[in-house]
Amino acid sequence: MLNFATLVIFLLAALFFYAFYSLIKRAFEEVGFNNWESSTIVFGSVILGMVDIPLFKYNGWIIGVNVGGALLPIILSIYLMIKNRVFFRVILGIAIISYITYNYTYVSNRGIVSPFPLWLFPPIAASMYSVMVAIKNKRKAASIAYSSGTMGALMGADIFHLKELLSLHPRPNTMAVIGGAAILDMVFLTGVIAVIIDALLYES
Repeated sequence: MLNFATLVIFLLAALFFYAFYSLIKRAFEEVGFNNWESSTIVFGSVILGMVDIPLFKYNGWIIGVNVGGALLPIILSIYLMIKNRVFFRVILGIAIISYITYNYTYVSNRGIVSPFPLWLFPPIAASMYSVMVAIKNKRKAASIAYSSGTMGALMGADIFHLKELLSLHPRPNTMAVIGGAAILDMVFLTGVIAVIIDALLYES
């Protein structure tokens, strides 16, 4: 039976999630995402954020990928690139954001990390780039911001630092998961924050 404190914590968590969802959904729809796309980005990332898929073992590490924190954002990025015909602009954006992300992240015993406020630079750069290359079309700009931010963070933080991570010697069978923090992971947050900045810029 639930006690009062547990019930209060549950209600506060539900309220926080609803506010988080409403903020992202409104920002995404403001710049042209439909209800299905915005809902999938939030609900899909939360629910599937509990699922890790092991990929391979190396030097004591088990390298895996989180479905909600990395795999789903990658799939959505590819879908948006094709849908809005922004493939080449996104590719250039990925190159820029991955370079920035790589330089603002580092490998530690906790994995690949970026201290506050340095992890804000990739989403800000993704938003600025998207507005520059698609200033007259906020739907395309938002797709570029999300896709280049998500894929750029993935490449710059996780892929480019992977060799450094694997050179460490952890305890046997230590798990290192790409996108492992789900909705708190840099891959997820970079895309979402970039779109929110786009929404604010186009609204002003």
